[in-house]
Amino acid sequence: MRVRFAALSGLAVGTIAAITSSFINIWLFPDLPLYIDWPAVAYAWALWAALGGILAGLAALSSDGWKSILLSAFGMTVAILILNFIDNSISALLNFLVLLGLSLPFTAMLTPLAFLFFWLGRRFVDALDFKGWASMRIFIINFMVIAAIGAVPGMYMKMNARTELAIRIVHDALQSDSVHRALAKTEGFAEHRGQPHTLSHAPSAYSTVGVDVTAHYDDGYTVTCVVVMYSGYDPSVYPCRGGIP
Repeated sequence: MRVRFAALSGLAVGTIAAITSSFINIWLFPDLPLYIDWPAVAYAWALWAALGGILAGLAALSSDGWKSILLSAFGMTVAILILNFIDNSISALLNFLVLLGLSLPFTAMLTPLAFLFFWLGRRFVDALDFKGWASMRIFIINFMVIAAIGAVPGMYMKMNARTELAIRIVHDALQSDSVHRALAKTEGFAEHRGQPHTLSHAPSAYSTVGVDVTAHYDDGYTVTCVVVMYSGYDPSVYPCRGGIP
């Protein structure tokens, strides 16, 4: 029963983390038409929920707690390593060597989180022995802890001020009555000018101080602009590229 409640707590934490990370920018910047990649949202939810359920349940396996808590914290570290390899396949060997050396510190850092899942599982079981308000209070506190744990990693997905500025620059250029010089020769833009669009962003593939902003149109057409922002200089927009579907 303890393991089941801990696993459900982890699944709930993973779900909240996936939802928060996927939609936090939309909630915080409602004036921007931000793009939602639904397959990516579904993938994030499946990944976070599955990892949360498995690793949280692992934390509650032993009755004394510490063996399974440490095992769960180590499992979290391994999951971070694997995800890091997937995201940075080009430098996988370097990442492996660096993170292998950090595996013990990471495990130590994640031990409190694993303990929280053990604690939640045990408290849910204890709540079954009570009735009325005493039981309800435990459930309420547990759900508040779950919501807080899930919201924290999602908050880190909030875009920074530089990214927000880059998106606003491109959004204004797309909406401007006059054609921005970066869009003057963009293939297919003239036919899509003024049409509704949504915007996504990514670190620039061309500049270490740039942001790639992509506008998505209903028919599959895209426009990608690189906004470069050097410290002490006004932002500049490179000639944009049109993507014909």
